[in-house]
Amino acid sequence: MEHSFVRAAEAFVVALALSAITLGVGWTQNQPPSQAEVTPLPAPTLQPSDTASNAAALPALETRSEAPLLTPPSASLTPDPTIAPSPILQVEESAIGAGDAPLLQQEPGTINFLLLGIDAAANARLARTDTIIIASIYPNRPAVSLLSLPRDLQVRFPDGRADRINTVFEMGNIEGYPGGGAAYLSLVLRKNFGIRIDHYVRVNFSGFVKAIDTLGGVEVLVECELHDTFPDKDSPTGKSDLDLYPGKVKLSGKQALWYARSRWSTTDFDRARRQQKVIRAALRKVREGNWLQNALSLYADLREHIETSLSPHDLLPLIDIARRLDDAEVKSRVLTWPIVRSYRRADGASVLLPTEKTLSFIAEALAPPASNQAQMRPPVEVYNATGRADMELVAAERLIWEGFNVISLGTLDERFPRTQIINYLTTSKGSPIPRLKTIFNVEDHDVIGQADPSSPAVARVVLGENYDSCPNTAFAAGEVALPEAGR
Repeated sequence: MEHSFVRAAEAFVVALALSAITLGVGWTQNQPPSQAEVTPLPAPTLQPSDTASNAAALPALETRSEAPLLTPPSASLTPDPTIAPSPILQVEESAIGAGDAPLLQQEPGTINFLLLGIDAAANARLARTDTIIIASIYPNRPAVSLLSLPRDLQVRFPDGRADRINTVFEMGNIEGYPGGGAAYLSLVLRKNFGIRIDHYVRVNFSGFVKAIDTLGGVEVLVECELHDTFPDKDSPTGKSDLDLYPGKVKLSGKQALWYARSRWSTTDFDRARRQQKVIRAALRKVREGNWLQNALSLYADLREHIETSLSPHDLLPLIDIARRLDDAEVKSRVLTWPIVRSYRRADGASVLLPTEKTLSFIAEALAPPASNQAQMRPPVEVYNATGRADMELVAAERLIWEGFNVISLGTLDERFPRTQIINYLTTSKGSPIPRLKTIFNVEDHDVIGQADPSSPAVARVVLGENYDSCPNTAFAAGEVALPEAGR
């Protein structure tokens, strides 16, 4: 009985470990609220909708079932709330020199996971880790903060060399560093950025397609139009096209892999964002159906593709954390410009270098998400007047990603030529309106003041025909408010 439960718990970790496949990460994530039908609003002024009826249709926004995902079969399996750090990943402070980064200060009990994805069909020891994500888990809240590091980020090695971060794991194995590539990368992250690593999970993507297909595919909210061609042994021509347009799209396993890994007309920062979208969709699908059956299927598909420092005793606390984790308590960040800068080395290689803002950005990225207070997660409404399907869902997911609380959304029969923001606030102090203007590229003349102290929302966003759902991910890091002290 106990062995069966531990297998099931390990299966859940496998599902979470999908995040380390070269697709990116997402322990769990916010998802847009369910859609509510609304009555078209008159132009040019907009009146608040029936928020009570909208809220009634959105129970998933602020509440979730307290039923456990998996109940231990006996009291003896009640999880210990702690997860012991892996000895092989521990970095002695005596190994830290004067020129190294100070230790990142985090809440007591924080667990830092190193999630690695490799693109290798043969020798995994010599594969480069083109996906590197730090997942800081806060068990007592619970909450999760995710940070994607670009593969071209240049770091200092302990021997004084400098190279791309995606080579560190490989080099640790080649040079026989004690504990292997994971321990070597843990040391490099501690010395360069002050990040303490407790555990790692490394996965290749060979089993990912089958896992997604086992789930019956996944639905992803596509933000940016994407066209690419991929090798496909199942196609008569040996290749297949992927053509996606903004909106809700159902993807098979191969399509999900292609969507997350496409490099045509896109950047690694875009890929990191798409990777997290796919993982959120996969985990959402796991939660929707027969959880145990799906988890065991994922376990069977992926176990041979996973390497981890987690012990069986660490699995039960993760189950408990996932059971208690609210979707809103997840934060995602990608290290991008201007927090890093482009640089061409003497050997002609193009890399990304840290800047004076990098440590502050990492401190903010790995801090726990803001609380659910209105001033921390401003409540907003989103309505689609573009004439294009699903735009309100795409916009809502973007807002949740940016730290807003979407309390209602729907579609209007009338089309608006331009996106408008209706400001319900009576004061500009601490107003999120400037942030909304930036997200939706709204000019001042399309911000309509309509003060309403009784409104549960601070603002309503009405998406117009000029709405561009594709975000500028390259400079997204520059919009994050960094800690003044830097650490």
